[in-house]
This record gives sequence, C-alpha cells and structure tokens, in this order.
Amino acid sequence: MSVRWRWALVAVVLAVATAIAVWPRGQAPTHADPSVPKPDVSALRKAAALPACPQSPDTRPTGKGGLTGLKVTCMADGAEITLGGGPTLVNFWEPWCVPCRTELPALQEYAARPGAIPVLLVEIPAQSDEAGGLDLLGSLKIRLPSVWDPNAVVANALGRPNVFPVSYVVAADGSSKRITTPPFDSADQVEQAVRQYADGSVTG
Repeated sequence: MSVRWRWALVAVVLAVATAIAVWPRGQAPTHADPSVPKPDVSALRKAAALPACPQSPDTRPTGKGGLTGLKVTCMADGAEITLGGGPTLVNFWEPWCVPCRTELPALQEYAARPGAIPVLLVEIPAQSDEAGGLDLLGSLKIRLPSVWDPNAVVANALGRPNVFPVSYVVAADGSSKRITTPPFDSADQVEQAVRQYADGSVTG
C-alpha cells in the first residue's frame, strides 16, 4: 500500500470516528408519534361550552396577592386574557383530583345563588393538560369561567397550592385568604366559607 493510500485510509477512519462521537444519543424524536392521536382541543372546547372569562382593560399588576394584570389562557376559546380584580372565589383544581369532582358542582351551584361572588376555576399543569381539564368540565357539565395557567402566574400570586382542590377568596383590594376548610360537597358549605373569609373574621 502506498503512502498516499495509507493516509487516505487514516483520514476515512478519523472521519467515521468523529461522526460517531458527535452523533446525538438518547434524544427524544423530533416528531410526534403518529400512533398516538392528539386530543381535538377545539372539539373539547365546543363540548364544554364554557362561559367567557372575566378580564380587565387594566393591565397594571396589583402586586402580590392580586389578580389584576395576570395573563392566562381562557379555556372557553383558547385566547390569552388579562384578569381583573376581586372580589372573586378562585378555585385551583386538576382533572385527576377525586375531591374536585364533588367540589366543582358545589361551586357551580353556589355561583348561581343571588349575592354570590364570581367564581373562577384555575387549572395548572401539575400532572395534567388543558385537554384533560376541558374533557372533565364537559362531562360534569360545569359552566363556570375557567382558565388554564401553564406558567402558574395565578398560583404564584396567591400562594402556589401543593394540594388540590384549594380555594382563595380575593378581595376587591387584591388581598387574598386561603380557605383551609375541607373540600366542599355542597353550595351551602361554599357560601358559609366565602362569608366567613370575606368578612374579615378569618385572617391569613
């Protein structure tokens, strides 16, 4: 073998070794698995028939504890909205949460009562996605304003819950109180808790 061919062979071996060394390993495929169909979020939105979300033209944040100026996704239509202030009963929930399935209808019944403060449902992606939330709301026929909070801006403003369900009473001035009673199973319990936490008899 001539010197020229020997060096050519060495160059080929080095090129192959370099290619193997830099080849990406253990990375997830860049394309979706075609065997796993994605949920039709548009169809789920239509089936859920959620009401429009409350929002405010005032985009100035009210500071820690306030809702005004927080940007979230309205689950009714997928649009980004800017929340307004209180008074509001904010409920954090997840579709896998068993007590939530009892509490959501109680919240809906409470919201329909005269004198009830507005109820806002907030789903954050702890172990779920928006499609799962829409599916559950549709199946339970829950017709309450609902938002998807993938960046946890509402959760961070109010105290980032680590259990579900959990509710907060947010006053008009932006202050908030976490309701520490067990999950609601009736509208009467919701009304009693809101009255108790909103009138200042409970601090925190």
